[in-house]
Amino acid sequence: MKYIKLICILVVIIFSSIACTSITNDPSLQVVPPKNIDILIQGTWEVAAVLHQSSANEEEWIGKTIMFSNEYAMIGDYLITDVGYQVKRVIAEEYLLYHYKAFPEGFVFSGEEIEVIMATDQGVFFCEVLKEENAELILKIYNDSFLLKKVSNEVNEELLKQLKEENFWRERVKSFPQDELLRTGVLVGLRQTTEGNESNIQAQSYRTLWIASENKKLHPVLETKDIFFPRRNGFWKMEVKEILEGNKHEDALVAYNILTKGKNQIEEVNQQLSNLGQEEKAIYRTINYISNDYVSIGEKSFRIHEGEKIVEKEGLHILVIDSLPNIKRVNILDLLGAAGIESIENGRMKVLGGKKHNSLLQRIEENENYGLERRLGHWFLKGRVGYFEDNKLIVEDYNINLIPPAELVFYDELAIPWTTVKDKIPTAIDLYTSPNKDIALVVTKNEIIVFGIEEQRLQQEPLGKIPLKKGETVVMAEWATGYYVENWEKALGNYINDSTK
Repeated sequence: MKYIKLICILVVIIFSSIACTSITNDPSLQVVPPKNIDILIQGTWEVAAVLHQSSANEEEWIGKTIMFSNEYAMIGDYLITDVGYQVKRVIAEEYLLYHYKAFPEGFVFSGEEIEVIMATDQGVFFCEVLKEENAELILKIYNDSFLLKKVSNEVNEELLKQLKEENFWRERVKSFPQDELLRTGVLVGLRQTTEGNESNIQAQSYRTLWIASENKKLHPVLETKDIFFPRRNGFWKMEVKEILEGNKHEDALVAYNILTKGKNQIEEVNQQLSNLGQEEKAIYRTINYISNDYVSIGEKSFRIHEGEKIVEKEGLHILVIDSLPNIKRVNILDLLGAAGIESIENGRMKVLGGKKHNSLLQRIEENENYGLERRLGHWFLKGRVGYFEDNKLIVEDYNINLIPPAELVFYDELAIPWTTVKDKIPTAIDLYTSPNKDIALVVTKNEIIVFGIEEQRLQQEPLGKIPLKKGETVVMAEWATGYYVENWEKALGNYINDSTK
């Protein structure tokens, strides 16, 4: 029973505190940071009914007290002492489409629109509260939903303060032995590149590994196709879909919340070529890096003349995930300001020098031709210049000597020096270390070797080895620590189980 209660409380959808926040120049895509406001849900509520619950123990929630205030929130047995709220109005039908698993079959909201209040714990997503027209609330926690009835417009502030002083949450979970464990997990995104064809186009495929440990003892490794990654509003999947229409070809990037009913975005993309229009073109895209809100890609474009592919452009771009499958490139000005523009201009001058050329890119595109690459255990920015010389496309890269901003690359630290790892394992080509500083992933061409870390050194013997496919490269490493490890593992495990049904 304690285990079930813990699962109900420790919400699968909670994200690690290392998640990034999207910042773009498009207001419709911006994520507003949590802030305290005079919330319409203020007061004391009671769980009156279970709408949908993944477990059979409905009595666990019936009658529980729920309190919301600007300073605290108590949701079941969980006390949030640093609560934040975000409010938005959404179309009810669309919300239900994305979150149908949390509601009973045939469920409909009372109005065409609903108000959604997202509650956060220290800036980390915790749950959503939906305000219906009849003054009732619906509490949605992952795939569970409960009907709330108001008890009072006020909250028992004295009780909340007392619980905080008594360290309510920490005391409550001490009865669970696992709480004392050092827990770390990481979602590793991999891209496999296979042999190219006559146009020097290499086929790409993707998969995601879940690697987790407790006190430096590895869990069984989980695996799923494509890129499975965390975001502020849930776990998402990204796929690269090959779309063909006569001689036209496009690699379309499609990202969707795993709770989405069906895969409508993919179906829509399959029905039409989003960027090719009437021209006979071929566009190939490769994922080089992915984070919570952005993806860095390589893109190669061809025009098709008499059945032959003639290369037109080859660039690096950073895209907003919320814009996909449309291609919204992020101008470096929006991420790095004037310093980014200056770095790109200096880099282009060094590459081009006094060469006579016809630039492929318009001025407005120059500041969008950049991306990320992995070197020496860190992510670095690099720019690209493409120009014609004797009717042949020439592509050259240059370094952008600026640190990637936190909204693009949040965690990029090493708990042990790269040089010491290279000395111990000469075949190492990359290194990732956990925020807990307890495990390291040493990447070679053939495998990922997981080591425990002690005193800024790799332990003598590895914890485990994970084979890599030929031509595989790491494009993502999203870390979870503490309570979130179990949540992420269950989220991926449930997704894998659902996908095989």
